[in-house]
Amino acid sequence: MSRLPTLIVAAAALAVWAAGAAWADSPVLPSPLAVAHAALEQLRDGALLVDAAASLKRVLVGYTLAAVAGLSLGALTALAGRWGRGLRDVLEVLRPIPPIAWVPLAILWFKLGDGSAWFIVFIGAFFPIYVQVAWALSACPERWLELSRSLGASPWLTLRRVRLPAAAPQVAAGLRVGLGLAWISVIAAELVGAQSGLGYRIQMHRLMLETEGVIVGMLSIGALGFGMGAIARELERRLVPWAPPS
Repeated sequence: MSRLPTLIVAAAALAVWAAGAAWADSPVLPSPLAVAHAALEQLRDGALLVDAAASLKRVLVGYTLAAVAGLSLGALTALAGRWGRGLRDVLEVLRPIPPIAWVPLAILWFKLGDGSAWFIVFIGAFFPIYVQVAWALSACPERWLELSRSLGASPWLTLRRVRLPAAAPQVAAGLRVGLGLAWISVIAAELVGAQSGLGYRIQMHRLMLETEGVIVGMLSIGALGFGMGAIARELERRLVPWAPPS
């Protein structure tokens, strides 16, 4: 029963979509049945699965690199005093630059293919993770730190037993935000800088005016992102049980 509202909203959205397609009566807005038929055709010939696997691999590689760098540099920014603040100031100059603006440089540096896509995913996912980690580790209540010091805890023990548990819910939230932006970034990279993947597939169907194929690619991205987000939430629930439910 907990999923009933979701099912009702999904059914209503499909009904609105079907009604809009019937009213428009145009290839620009295909019906849900037409899109489902196109999805079955693409699954039957295997092309959709191949492109989905290519995008998934790029997200996993780029996101993993971004998570490692974001956790490391975020902790350094929070704990390294003025050197950490210097690092933060340098990264703040780069943070407003959107991932798609890096695409030309990525293609020049890494050529077309996985390398450039990994780089764009890294850029997109890194900054939200880095910012959240730096903020979370810096925002530990001072009274907790004073209590830890009064009990004779070393800085390392304070970090492990006080700062990290306090910051864990916010860090987990930053990792989830980074995962969502990793998908946005990989599709931006594949639209202009790859020859495989769901973004590339969407672009090819657009050029051939096959709107059903475009929508199939978009829904595939949504399904993969939703699935990975659900896995991330389950891992958060198990590893950080004191975090508020999301």
